[in-house]
Amino acid sequence: MALRRAGISSTVYERAPAFAEIGAGLSLWPNATRILKAWGLLEPLLAEGEVAEGFELRGPKGGRVAAFGFGKFSTPAVCVHRADLHRVLRGQVPEDRLVPHARLVSFSQSAGGIDAEFAGGRRAAGGGLIGADGIHSAVRGQLRGAAPPSYRGYGIWRGLAPNPGTPPGKLIEFWGPGRRFGIMPIGRKRVCWYATRNEPPGRPDRPESRKAEMRELFRGWDDMVLDLIEATESALIVKVGAMDRPALRKWGEGRVTLLGDAAHPITPNVGQGACLAIEDAACLAKALGEQDEVAAAFRSYEARRRRRTASIARRARLIGAVGQMEGRAVAVVRAWIVRLALALGGGGMSAIHRYEA
Repeated sequence: MALRRAGISSTVYERAPAFAEIGAGLSLWPNATRILKAWGLLEPLLAEGEVAEGFELRGPKGGRVAAFGFGKFSTPAVCVHRADLHRVLRGQVPEDRLVPHARLVSFSQSAGGIDAEFAGGRRAAGGGLIGADGIHSAVRGQLRGAAPPSYRGYGIWRGLAPNPGTPPGKLIEFWGPGRRFGIMPIGRKRVCWYATRNEPPGRPDRPESRKAEMRELFRGWDDMVLDLIEATESALIVKVGAMDRPALRKWGEGRVTLLGDAAHPITPNVGQGACLAIEDAACLAKALGEQDEVAAAFRSYEARRRRRTASIARRARLIGAVGQMEGRAVAVVRAWIVRLALALGGGGMSAIHRYEA
């Protein structure tokens, strides 16, 4: 959509068989909503999601550890279901520019352009290739090797439930030893929740047992946590490992570049994954508008984005490590670390949220 606004023709090849309504909730902070407003999409998103006004950190029983508001920005923070965001974005792009069931197999490039091959024999050609294909990116794999992502030592569950009375506009996280539970209202009387637990890689996971596992894992925690687990259909609980990748010194080559999680996958501890991808899109479209050569535009875009995305990924990794600390004494120390970070780190968060693509 950003490329189309800049007068650049492009086609999205999506490996999923259809553009279905998948996923759970996500947060769009002011650095992203400012861009969406410039594109005329903030109002439709506000109609779908819920404005976030503040954050509370609580202990397992509900005692408050810390709280802060999100400050004054030109646009609000919005929490929304991923499918609702996709629907708003897709409405801005002609249907013939979106091609599902197209899994990239390989690509080659020459001075004149890019040739891409997809499973089933489909082929496509163009002036450039943007790998926006996630943490397991096939484009990144061909450019930089297919090493697996880095597992950060904990699993992440996500669920979607009717809102049982969660305070409006409030993001809440409950932290216990080696475990966390987060609550994020996403509009339309729905709540997205997420939970974490320290565990070794490859721990067996049975989808039909996830709800029972959540009940046991958070037994004795605040009623708000337990009510949300009970209100969630088992089929709507998903699980992934907390993973990211080391920052790349060089994202692309020639007429190929990377975007979003393909370039800079991030653990979800600062809620910036979708926001950074939106920033990438705006920055890439701007670079292509400023440069005559695709390769030069791609290198300009990468140079603008590398330091910021790497810094935010490091911050997310650190917050995750602190949040997953175990032991009673460690939990006390952790609470003081969090209070100090919130007291001293406001400027850092403002820098994240005030970014201009």
